[in-house]
Amino acid sequence: MRLRFALILGAFFSVPVAAGEEDRLVRLSPHLTVSEGSVSGAFLERDGKRLVVYGDPRPDAPAAELVLFTHHRRDLVEVGRSLVEKGARAVVPESEKALFTEVEEFWREFTEKRFHDYAQQSTKILTRPLVPAETVKKGTEIGWNGFTFKVLSTPGYTRGAVSYVARIDGLTVAFTGDLIYGDGKLFDLYSLQDAIPEAGIGGYHGYAARAAQLLSSLRRIEAARPDLLVPARGPVIRDPGSSIARLSERLRRLYANYLSIDALRWYFHDSHIMKKARRILGFSARIDWLKRAEFLNEKPPPWIVPFGTSRLIVARDRSAFLIDCGSKGNIDTVKRFLKEGRIKSVDALYLTHYHDDHTDAADTFRRLFHCPVYASETIKDILENPGAYRMPAETANPVRPVRGMAEGSVLRWKEFTLRFSFFPGQTLYHGGLLVTRDTGERIFFIGDSFSPTGIDDYCLLNRNFLHPGEGYFYCLRVLKKMTSDYMLINEHIIPTFRFSRSQIERMENVLKKRVEILRDLFPWDDLNYGLDERWVRFYPYGQKAEPGKTIKLKLVVRNHSTVGHTLEARLNLPQGWKAARGRISLSVEAGKEGQGAFEVTIPPDCAPSVSVITADITYAGWRLRAWTEALVNVASRGK
Repeated sequence: MRLRFALILGAFFSVPVAAGEEDRLVRLSPHLTVSEGSVSGAFLERDGKRLVVYGDPRPDAPAAELVLFTHHRRDLVEVGRSLVEKGARAVVPESEKALFTEVEEFWREFTEKRFHDYAQQSTKILTRPLVPAETVKKGTEIGWNGFTFKVLSTPGYTRGAVSYVARIDGLTVAFTGDLIYGDGKLFDLYSLQDAIPEAGIGGYHGYAARAAQLLSSLRRIEAARPDLLVPARGPVIRDPGSSIARLSERLRRLYANYLSIDALRWYFHDSHIMKKARRILGFSARIDWLKRAEFLNEKPPPWIVPFGTSRLIVARDRSAFLIDCGSKGNIDTVKRFLKEGRIKSVDALYLTHYHDDHTDAADTFRRLFHCPVYASETIKDILENPGAYRMPAETANPVRPVRGMAEGSVLRWKEFTLRFSFFPGQTLYHGGLLVTRDTGERIFFIGDSFSPTGIDDYCLLNRNFLHPGEGYFYCLRVLKKMTSDYMLINEHIIPTFRFSRSQIERMENVLKKRVEILRDLFPWDDLNYGLDERWVRFYPYGQKAEPGKTIKLKLVVRNHSTVGHTLEARLNLPQGWKAARGRISLSVEAGKEGQGAFEVTIPPDCAPSVSVITADITYAGWRLRAWTEALVNVASRGK
């Protein structure tokens, strides 16, 4: 144990308190103490009774009468669950009640809904129900032992989050959940992904869309004139006005930066983009747009035939090579071309990336035309085993086998030279194909990585990293190295186009500024943890199993940091399930991935069900409860 000294409103007040290695106990007033940590807890004590906000991370936490939850996030709620199981009454937001009580139904449905998912919400949902004693909404007041908590509706980090404001020992204290972290920071950005109905934009395309609600919620908190903010994580905020102003300004700068090179401007046009801009930047918003790319041809060269999200390369002898196959309609078109004699055969299929509108019918195509399937070796596994991943817009249809092509490898086909590359635009699992005809024409198939107005990074859960030499920095470097006669083909766009060197450099500079903004925005030691929900993930994410069988799980860790870290993981298993070892420790080099393995045995009497395994993670000073999950669909024996 160590002694801590609390600083109260600028005056030194010596308070001896015990604390663990990661948590710091701070006495804010005679009746209010806060445990500052990866998940904080606020403890209001009077006359031997106890009310807790969020939870109590200490293993020997004393009982409480009431636990106030601000939102449904699993990593937060699990810290307060033990108090509820000891008899405390749980209070939760009314609009998120189902995410506390109906979680078994959620996971049952999610085993299917996770494919073709365009809603794109975080999966940090409870795996076991927590039944509240009371639900609250805007304007609700909770009286407890002489104190009154007023409920404010503060959506943003989650859709139905609330905050609690109370007058405690002469101080107005706001318990704000994950609206803000420390001095103007945010725990992550991917949790804000959502639809923008008024702009006709769905969840998949809604980059940090709930930043608009979050900013409104911060203004609501500020209007309550609090002396202190007690967030769900990290330090108590002692200058609320300044911290709120910093976070608000950082979010606005980030959004203006994002919009300036937004690929969606091509698809949705300026009027729609300005609708989403004004939600965050205000009605006087002005965007410094990237100049549109140069259009080279209204249509591709005659030896490339566009249809749907596919492109057919046709050789002089009328043999064909297909790029992507996302639907039965694409297959029907190829059949028609064969019947009409426009092509005589189909020699191969290349897949740019895993998204369902490019892959859903790919395996059917492979079997129908008895042709090989090529892709970058970096995306081979997600194509062959899509159920092993949790990523946006996945197909449920494996493509097997895929010939994974090494970076820079070359295939000679008819009068064409095909060069394969990793091209992590739009999503981490993405490739590019440079096709050079013997006549000298060069087409670079970029999947969905760029439109003429910029980069396709509108879905934060696609794992777009902002490291030097990775993600779009990598893609822009590839374009910069090309000679000036190349043509780009995005399969959602008919015309071919090309960026000038100055446009490429402009996009690079915008991303460099984005890095600076995000470094200030997040509390992590590397900004990419705030962008990448899957920096710790189970592999496979989903699998089927039988009662009595042993399954294998890998824990895959992406260390985004510039220094090595050690990760400690502890499994949380369904009742009756056993693990040969429930804890592992991994040392992961800077910028690398590390893996650890678990073996889990399902009890012989396990009923058919969808079961969820989670892992508690300790990493780089963070203690993260039930941080990542894997799904196990337990079937009856022999099924």
